[in-house]
Amino acid sequence: MTGQTWLWTPPPPTPVPVGVGQLLRAYRQAHGLTQQQLADQLGFDQSYVSKVESGRRAIHDISTLRHIARHLELAPEDVGLAPGTLAERRREPGRDSLSEQATASQRAWRVTRDTLNRNRIRLAKAAAGLYPEAYRLCPGLLARPGWIWPQPLDISDVGLRWSDEVPEPAITGGEPETDGARPLIADGGPYVRYQRYTRAMRDLDRPTLFENRLSFRLVDITRDDLGSGQTGDGGNPMLAFGHTTYFDAVDVCETVAHETAAAMMSSGLSWPALPFRRRIGDPFDLAARPVLPSINTLTIRVDRGSASFLLHRRSAGSVATAGGVYHVIPAGVFQPSGITPVHHRADFDLWRNIMRELSEELLGNTEHDGNSSTPIDYAADEPFREFDEARRDGRIRVACFGVGIDALTLFSEILTVVVIEADTFDGMFAEMVHSNAEGSVVSAGPNRAAAEGIPFTYATLRRLIDGEPLAPAAAACLELAWRHRELLLPGLRLRAAS
Repeated sequence: MTGQTWLWTPPPPTPVPVGVGQLLRAYRQAHGLTQQQLADQLGFDQSYVSKVESGRRAIHDISTLRHIARHLELAPEDVGLAPGTLAERRREPGRDSLSEQATASQRAWRVTRDTLNRNRIRLAKAAAGLYPEAYRLCPGLLARPGWIWPQPLDISDVGLRWSDEVPEPAITGGEPETDGARPLIADGGPYVRYQRYTRAMRDLDRPTLFENRLSFRLVDITRDDLGSGQTGDGGNPMLAFGHTTYFDAVDVCETVAHETAAAMMSSGLSWPALPFRRRIGDPFDLAARPVLPSINTLTIRVDRGSASFLLHRRSAGSVATAGGVYHVIPAGVFQPSGITPVHHRADFDLWRNIMRELSEELLGNTEHDGNSSTPIDYAADEPFREFDEARRDGRIRVACFGVGIDALTLFSEILTVVVIEADTFDGMFAEMVHSNAEGSVVSAGPNRAAAEGIPFTYATLRRLIDGEPLAPAAAACLELAWRHRELLLPGLRLRAAS
């Protein structure tokens, strides 16, 4: 929240602590272990594990908690210890120097990671300056000519094409140029670094939401009647996809962002200071690296003579990327709700992904957040049946502006908007949550209901885009929605001076 209270988020709910007993039980179930097998792994008696799991025995000894965390490869916070506690071990002859080097390396990594999370918008705007002006869509966001459509298209006019034979990406995030973003491992011997950025995140700065899920990898953008990446108005856009995982994308995106933050803290942004970004090269070469697109949806509520929109304040402690900023809601990576072929077939659809994110982020339905074991029946299950019916009736309209690239992370951003009539919105989201697993819904002041949204006026947009930590993809959605307001909001007279 800024010094003024024109944007307000509710205080986060007090987290319910997870006891060590619950943690051990969850670990056993996740790994298919019996109590005896877990006891053998930890060097405990089975009866001791049983008492801890049932709550009849509490563990207060720090050394025992450290022992559990180390042997189960858990973060210190998972067992109730302060971050970094595992490094506070008794010195061993011959290991002092290595331990000190690793500790210093990890401390520097944490400082840089913290700087990154506190300055994402400033860093994105600075990173955009590294690329030709013709590629800068808005502050912090890049777009290749032809990637933003001349006017917003109905979401059904954006084609999706699947391929099971997509070549493996050449860039993975494990290249020598990434050494500066991967700290030393305390027990790894001299000069052994984390192999993946996500492994360092897990151990040193683990967000609440941090799961490696199967995802859809964007590999190309074409038009029906045009070659790859060309401009022109003819033909509908076609997005080509293969498979990737969430961590594969984060290993590249957060590494290049970390490198950018480190350069800004040192000598400033310049190509010589950014070896991994140089290695990546063309940010629009989607086949060279694992590109996992995020679908960013500006939600607009339309009343008789006015319109409002929703914003989300994303928590840096909860999400792996784009934390600590204002964003449109919903926003989420393009991925199936489960891992089976049935999930894949049902969920390879932009509108269905948006519906699941609306269900999760505005209604708090965690069963729609990507961990589903049973495929969703979109024709019968609520709220999807109601969403689809409202779209068929014209009470909900969904459009796509195109695709951009975040200049800081090189994450791809599919830019969309959903326009919902006020009566329909109020009925569907009567039980809208104010906080969710990723952050909090923003309102225009502490006395205004979050469901009322923020007034969709030129003055509000300029105040947000020019003065607030607004995600580049969110800024682009707002700018493009305002540019095309007469098409998206027919009948409303919204003036640039309003």
